[in-house]
Amino acid sequence: MTDHKNTPTASEKLESSQAHAKKAFDVTAAVAREVAEVAKSGARSAYTAGREELEAAAHDLKEAARSSYGDLSRSTKAKYDDLSNLASERYSEVADRAGEVALEYKAQFDELAAQAEDYVRDNPFKAVGITFAAGLLLGLLLRRR
Repeated sequence: MTDHKNTPTASEKLESSQAHAKKAFDVTAAVAREVAEVAKSGARSAYTAGREELEAAAHDLKEAARSSYGDLSRSTKAKYDDLSNLASERYSEVADRAGEVALEYKAQFDELAAQAEDYVRDNPFKAVGITFAAGLLLGLLLRRR
């Protein structure tokens, strides 16, 4: 005689599969947020490094002009200001664009997560199968290490 009390019901299995699918989507959303933060951080680092190099180059140019003639010094100062303003504008554009790209990627990841969530709601058994297959594949890959 078998004990049917310990066998999970279809409802329990469905709830379990939905919980696993939700957890997978939560992990995907977390990774999307991390990717957006990494993109922002990379843009900030590039901006800072580029600005420091530009400031160092401008400083060298300024010192060379001071050691030359007075007229050259005034001309160089004007050029430095123009270049500094231009560089500041360009770096602002790059930083803005990097932020926009990060937001675009975040929006794409959010949309993908929403689509996946809708798919799981519409096709729970397929989602369980896909999740199972992905877990199995991941398990096999990790086992080889």
